[in-house]
Amino acid sequence: MSKEPHVGLSLVNKAPQGMLITAVIAVLANYFLTLDIVTLGCAIAGGIVCASILLAYWLGKGGLFFILGVSVPLLLVLFTPLASIAALLNLLSGFFFGFFFGFCIALVMYKFLSAKWLPK
Repeated sequence: MSKEPHVGLSLVNKAPQGMLITAVIAVLANYFLTLDIVTLGCAIAGGIVCASILLAYWLGKGGLFFILGVSVPLLLVLFTPLASIAALLNLLSGFFFGFFFGFCIALVMYKFLSAKWLPK
């Protein structure tokens, strides 16, 4: 097996920067349009779930985890109620910022936990 880090795992080192950039953009977006807190919370949770599943794939647990991981955003969008065009805009902005922020949170958690508990 190669000693080079997997492409997906190389994202772990960039996750703190991603969290910072996403948080700044989300604050600016919230200034111009109001983000729904429930949509944002679901998106963050979905990002954490997606990153956790994709981490399993990146760590060699099987291709099924890749399919499940990339299906999470689709499932979240499918089950979010859309009553108007404003709700659609809110969904897109909230999921873009929230999902990416949650994804970065999971990667940062993995980075700290793997450095602490996984053998070198």
